[in-house]
Amino acid sequence: MPNHARSGPDSGVLLGLDNSLLRTLMAVVDTGSFVGAARTVHRTPSAISMQMKRLETQIRQPIFVHQGRSIMLTPAGEALLTYARRALGIAEEAIVRFNRLSHGRAVRLGMTDEYAVAFLPSVLASYTAAYPLVEISVTCRTSSTMLRMLDEGELDVALVTAGATGRTGSPDTAIHRDRLVWAGLAHGTAHLRRPLAVAAGPASCIWRKSAIDALDAAGISYQIACTSENLAGQLALVVAGLAVAPLPIATLSGELVPFGPEQGLPSIGYYDVALRRSPHAPDDLTSTVVDHVGAYFAARQSS
Repeated sequence: MPNHARSGPDSGVLLGLDNSLLRTLMAVVDTGSFVGAARTVHRTPSAISMQMKRLETQIRQPIFVHQGRSIMLTPAGEALLTYARRALGIAEEAIVRFNRLSHGRAVRLGMTDEYAVAFLPSVLASYTAAYPLVEISVTCRTSSTMLRMLDEGELDVALVTAGATGRTGSPDTAIHRDRLVWAGLAHGTAHLRRPLAVAAGPASCIWRKSAIDALDAAGISYQIACTSENLAGQLALVVAGLAVAPLPIATLSGELVPFGPEQGLPSIGYYDVALRRSPHAPDDLTSTVVDHVGAYFAARQSS
């Protein structure tokens, strides 16, 4: 019989492609580099390069072209990416649908109040666009509380502060790093008063310890004016112009501004975000959240 198959990535060749290769292609495009994709799919950059060469061999056309230190998709690569997103979207939609039916519940995602303010809107918007059938239940607690909830199967996956104490045994792997700053009211004077009034988290909070250590090292007198396990409690004093608070810079908006050495306050340092999953969580359903959140932070870091 004559062969009427057309050439190029629209000829049905996707039927013979490994989904893992297509996921890697998407990771390269989403992060903008082989190195970024390696972090997302947990492989080495050389393994990513080999996978892309396998794809090029299978479709018999180049996928990427190098422009200086950047990589760009060829027309064939752009066409392949379109089909890859469609094929993987259908496959993952089926996995999510039947896993949800099997487990009969939402994916339980935990994070601190600060991370909910800084990252949750973007994460949920992009995730629900990709997986409209998945219901996500969000819980906001301290990192140490969420680590216990992961151990006991009360959460499926959580964004926690790396280094927070808990009963899980696996080490933290940071997926995001950013600055801690003194959050204060714009045009306020709380940062100038001595002793410095500080609105902080509980005694177990890593950020509280970092802030106090920085003040002690700088010889600045202070008083803990408020202790709160949630962000709202700390912000109440800050917005009223009565205190400053050690917070991630990503949480600041509106009237809140960062204060530092230029305003007479010491640098606090950085914080790391870790993504942890429960050993009791359903693999396929939870993996969609883990992979998506990991890709979100990889793209954020690269930008």
